Amino acid sequence: MAFKADTSFLRFLSMGAIGVHRTMDRLRDRGFEPIELERYCGSNKIWTTKVKRLRLPDLLCVKTGMRAEVRAKTDLKIRMSDAPANPDRVWDAGLRDDDIVALITCFDTDEGPEPADDAVYFTVGALRASVDRSRLGPPKSASEGAERDRTWPATVPTRDGTVLEVTEERLIVRMDADAERPARRQTYPLRGKSVYVSPGDAFKAQTTILAGEPPALADLAAYLPRRYAPLDDLRAAADVDRYAAVKALRFRDDPRGQVLPALEDLIRREAEERVALEAAGSAAALGSAFGQERIARFVWENDDRPELRMEAVFILTELGQSAFTREQLNCVVADPRFEGDELRQAAVWALGRAGLKCYEDVLPFIDDVDEDFALHAIGALGDDTPRRVIDRLVQYLIVGDPRRAPAASEALRIIASDEVLQALVMAANGGQPVPDWIVATLGRLPPDRVRAALQGSPLLAQVAPMLLNAEGAHWLASESMGTDIAFLLKQNLS
Repeated sequence: MAFKADTSFLRFLSMGAIGVHRTMDRLRDRGFEPIELERYCGSNKIWTTKVKRLRLPDLLCVKTGMRAEVRAKTDLKIRMSDAPANPDRVWDAGLRDDDIVALITCFDTDEGPEPADDAVYFTVGALRASVDRSRLGPPKSASEGAERDRTWPATVPTRDGTVLEVTEERLIVRMDADAERPARRQTYPLRGKSVYVSPGDAFKAQTTILAGEPPALADLAAYLPRRYAPLDDLRAAADVDRYAAVKALRFRDDPRGQVLPALEDLIRREAEERVALEAAGSAAALGSAFGQERIARFVWENDDRPELRMEAVFILTELGQSAFTREQLNCVVADPRFEGDELRQAAVWALGRAGLKCYEDVLPFIDDVDEDFALHAIGALGDDTPRRVIDRLVQYLIVGDPRRAPAASEALRIIASDEVLQALVMAANGGQPVPDWIVATLGRLPPDRVRAALQGSPLLAQVAPMLLNAEGAHWLASESMGTDIAFLLKQNLS
């Protein structure tokens, strides 16, 4: 169950996802058309069902065919995870020389990880050319074949500044002044490292790599003239090439009369099930009934492959709302064989804000007896939840069922739209006495908005004490502080 996961793990997932999104934004700025090739690389949603995917780069440009791995870290280094004893987990497994590695810093802030403005880009070929000058760190765990960090020496500045001079032996820069230190000159001995900057270049602290062992940075502009032809790769020998091709086709405008027959032919002959499933997803996205039928078979005929069922639900999530996707997901939610299964959680999550936004379908499950499933249903309601669903949630508050009312209150707190506030105020004005759950839920919404909505109303005096402890009302009223205090108070054994 995702919510019981280590918060530090969630932090690292969030950092990676944020780094992926920033890198995709910057690639778009340069003229690329990136998509997520590695599913969920841009998400921090934790699922415990492990999907054994192909060894894939994170991103694919559907215009040029460029693939990119993204590595987001709090400290900028040229670093890759490596398991030298395991061929499937060596640092460059499945990567081509012209694939890109994007290294991006994520800074810790009170609001969570904040990515640097841009990544630093190397080709895999450049890293391979200098791998003999990289260093392996200690194993990350005690298990045999555990991953280790492989790091290439590099020069990363700790302050903003400007490059003054570059020679074969040294790099001289001017460090800018900051609040604690004056401006000063800084000399970096190169010791054989290649320099990636020129005199006059400005650089950013912990964002720019000035020099390193790889011979050069990647020239991204050189990739832009390339024209990707995924239809040609549907018969490629490498599974990764076929997978990338079938996924790319749903994001391009190749003639549908060529694409659908090619995808359907591949589905019929493909031996690698993950490629076949992705091809079925793309075919379904382009209107193929055969593609839909194959996705359904992955959901309902894989008793011994739960990870493929999970992947099929992820694809249904991405396809968006249609009669087919809605029916399939509702069938998963309703089928008794999936009770207590994470697949059911994934299906109700997909019906909500992460996918189809069929909030009426989610509503009946907010107080389900399977509490993990109920939490996913509550969390699946987004801030775009329509008024008709909000009104039903408010009605649950008025009825006051001891299980459904708190679930509805939590759902309304999460939605927190103007329509939620309007519906609650309308219910409060509907008669006396005001239902307790209406008052309690108003006290959980953003204080400034509640005070403005209730200005001049006697109800404000009733709600005001609760607003003192609402999220963000004071220095202790934050999620991070709540987590820290709970952690501190658990340290109670002497």
